[in-house]
Amino acid sequence: MLAKLNRPVIAVLAVGLIAGYVRFLHLGYPEHRVFDEYYYTKSACIYLGYSNERCDINSADERFWRENEWDTGAWVHPPLGKLMIAAGELAFGTESFGWRAGAAAAGTASVMVFAVIVQLLFASPIWTFAGGLLLATESLHVVQSRTGTLDIFLAFWIVLGMLFLLLDRRWIERRTTRPPPRGADDEPDAPPGPTPRLPAPLWRPYRLAAGASMGAAMAVKWSGLTGVVTAVVLAFGWEAVRRKRFGMRHPIRNAIVSEGFGLVVFLMVMPALVYTLTYTGWFVHFDWDLAKWIDIHGKAARFHADLQALNESGEPWHAYFSPAWQWILLRRPVYYYADYSTEGIRQVIYANGNPAIFWGAFLAIPYVAYAWWRRRDWRAGFTLVAIAGLYLPWFLVSRPQFLFYATPIIPFFVLACVYTLRDLSELRVAGSRSRPYLPVAIGSVALSVMLFAWFWPVLTAGPLSDADFKLRYWFSSWV
Repeated sequence: MLAKLNRPVIAVLAVGLIAGYVRFLHLGYPEHRVFDEYYYTKSACIYLGYSNERCDINSADERFWRENEWDTGAWVHPPLGKLMIAAGELAFGTESFGWRAGAAAAGTASVMVFAVIVQLLFASPIWTFAGGLLLATESLHVVQSRTGTLDIFLAFWIVLGMLFLLLDRRWIERRTTRPPPRGADDEPDAPPGPTPRLPAPLWRPYRLAAGASMGAAMAVKWSGLTGVVTAVVLAFGWEAVRRKRFGMRHPIRNAIVSEGFGLVVFLMVMPALVYTLTYTGWFVHFDWDLAKWIDIHGKAARFHADLQALNESGEPWHAYFSPAWQWILLRRPVYYYADYSTEGIRQVIYANGNPAIFWGAFLAIPYVAYAWWRRRDWRAGFTLVAIAGLYLPWFLVSRPQFLFYATPIIPFFVLACVYTLRDLSELRVAGSRSRPYLPVAIGSVALSVMLFAWFWPVLTAGPLSDADFKLRYWFSSWV
């Protein structure tokens, strides 16, 4: 019976059920908008063509944006994330469950896609389940999956793009036949080996799908561009290494010549095409006014460039700003909702990460870097490049930042933890078959799940007494 359950498909479905349960449970509460749902859920309703009354468009500013931009103040972001929210509203109505259903579905799907990535990397249903479970119960990922805002859609498309990129790597590796080692053909009576082949086809369907997914990420938020750049770096790096292993004298130059056109078409042109296609509804609404489309991009770019963290008095205009270097440390989470109307009872939604994952990744990332350098393990390289490509660019951004911008990076924090815990679990004492650190690995996964359960009330606006609430904020910066 256990052997039948120890299968990749069972692991992926199991974590999908767990992820779906915690994301859809009481999803409609609170019944009113929280945090930036105020903008994006109304934008989604506008895209569906519903009336001002149904979309809760009730201010002069909102009516102005609807008339002039076919949106709310959220017009500074591309349309795809808002369209995905609209899909939930179309299916379930424009109440709270409807405007959050798309996010919950995307969050659940991203967990299942991530579990498939873990299976591709480690070929172990046990670790596939463990990795999926860690992401399914990662606190910030859950909060974003239960809120009608954009970042969970960005995370979904980036994770999906990374899956397609891995499938493309496997697809081309299976078609590559390396030359035999030197001296292998010198043995008498040795059977002839396979003819060496280094294919470089232009048509690579998984690469096309990866580019389309990264284009969709850009169409949710412009920060999806980090996914595009990361995909190009990974794809080119793998091609150069493939040629080096084949024995070519100039693998980088050959990779540029042989793969350059395909990389440009599938990982640069395709994302731009998908990004543009997501504006189809906008073009229809504005009679295919290309000049206006270019103009709104210029205005959006200026908005993001000019956005400052400090007001005229030199004080932060938002209490929960958090620069990128603080994210992995969980220095400053974000309150989405607070209700203190009942004396002695607090109900809050607090966008905070799971300490076991974020702080665990802080420790795991150096080990993954060491494994890449020491063992030349491409899986460690994939993990490290993904984290660096999605995270480090934020250190160069001057605009105000929040912890929830880290949502697309979380799966790769989890992947670094999985890589480290897997190695730890397999570490053996010299001369013995025992694995003394296996309980530590199991305990780390269990600790992460228990911390998620402990923080669950402050992730979902569950009622807590003042004393119980204080037990869940550990530092003064968490309030």
